[in-house]
Amino acid sequence: MRLLFSILLTSAFLNAEGGVLDVDWSGVTKGQQKLTSYPLVLTKGIANVHLPVYVANSVAHNNNLVVVADKNFYSISLDIRGASLLFEGDKTYQESVDKSNPKFKNLLNHISAVEYVASEGMMLAEFSKHGINYAITVECEEPKTDKRCSEQGFVESLYNEIIMVGGRP
Repeated sequence: MRLLFSILLTSAFLNAEGGVLDVDWSGVTKGQQKLTSYPLVLTKGIANVHLPVYVANSVAHNNNLVVVADKNFYSISLDIRGASLLFEGDKTYQESVDKSNPKFKNLLNHISAVEYVASEGMMLAEFSKHGINYAITVECEEPKTDKRCSEQGFVESLYNEIIMVGGRP
């Protein structure tokens, strides 16, 4: 409900144009990027991504990752015991917002760092880092009985263990 309200309110300030968001690289330190060897599927898949790439530490070394990426977005997915995990980062947008509008600035002050959303049998963690939009999605084969999709705890734990595994200016 809160997310829907935010979308509706924000849409009042939108312009009908799209583009690419600027990455705030000043907030990215070498300490954030875990210097370790990752599976080739991951390192090769994100080699040309021009934004910080985040994934949960517990899945970063899995050889069964599926990576789809280009310079402006990435999607890293993995199936685990009856559930699909999806980590996404995207610096493209369809419409722009007048950031100088006082109503929009006030709205931004009330948005939390991460929003946990239950939607259509999935759990999501939606957040922004470095001026870029990110999401973690958990989709379950049995969403009504699988707590990973019916309760916030699992997606929250994935969010709490995200690490930067790549990306470049």
